[in-house]
Amino acid sequence: MTKISKLSVIPLLFGLLLTVVAQDQSSAQAKLQQLSAQLNLTPDQKEKLKPILQDEAQQMQTVRDDTSLTKQQKWSKSREIQQSFQPKVNAVLTPEQQDKLKQMKQQAIQQMREKKNSAVTQNCRS
Repeated sequence: MTKISKLSVIPLLFGLLLTVVAQDQSSAQAKLQQLSAQLNLTPDQKEKLKPILQDEAQQMQTVRDDTSLTKQQKWSKSREIQQSFQPKVNAVLTPEQQDKLKQMKQQAIQQMREKKNSAVTQNCRS
């Protein structure tokens, strides 16, 4: 690669890095907004949760981008990341907010199961 071509790659790599960081931050920001709306977070709680959620989003993005992992390995690693961050999130929440978050997660799991079962049922009919 010539010196000029190498130099032209640097801005591209920098742009890609900024895009990944922006995606992580927007993902964390979206999650923070969702939690804030559903759990009535205080400004102090939002401030404490922001870096936790940003770190989680960055780690999740790293797993999604890892082409060496199988789909099952990605799912497993993602689950590990979520589980490792849950105590950090819970430490910021009140007991009532923790209970509500737990209920929200259970509802989401139930909805995913229903959606999966519906898709399986439709595929069997086809």
